[in-house]
Amino acid sequence: MQLKFHATLPALLALCLSAAALAEGKLPINRNYATDDDKPWEEQAYALPAYPKQADWIEVKPDWLQSNRFYVDGQTLSVGQDGVVRFISKVLSPNGVENLSVEGIQCKSNQYRAYGFGDSVNQRWIETLRPVWLPIDYGDKLRRELRERMCPYHSAPRAPEEAVQSLRKGG
Repeated sequence: MQLKFHATLPALLALCLSAAALAEGKLPINRNYATDDDKPWEEQAYALPAYPKQADWIEVKPDWLQSNRFYVDGQTLSVGQDGVVRFISKVLSPNGVENLSVEGIQCKSNQYRAYGFGDSVNQRWIETLRPVWLPIDYGDKLRRELRERMCPYHSAPRAPEEAVQSLRKGG
């Protein structure tokens, strides 16, 4: 009986130590296999879409107390191989002022960026001078709502139609 106890003691000790490491979130990393997570994320090239003439505006309501109205153009919404959902958005103020922008949401990292802003007089885009990815903060109700709707399980949808359908049904 004593021989069995000495033989199982190291195995029992190893089990206890691995359970403790699992509870602390310290798992050993196996570097023998390459995964997609090992590669640094790289944004694909993107050209601004044509200025919208006949857009398919889908209203998004991030907060019922907002006086502005928010829209996404379903026709220009795209999903890149880099996991970014890109779209034209429109903000309409109660007094009729309209602001257009081309934006992207990086689903996995919870970030967004603006690619360009609309010049409604000349019907053209003005590209951003400093294109940087910014975190979607808690107070940014619109982009939080857009990410929840367009990024199922916080990853990029398989096709733009999925994101458009989710926007139309409200989530």
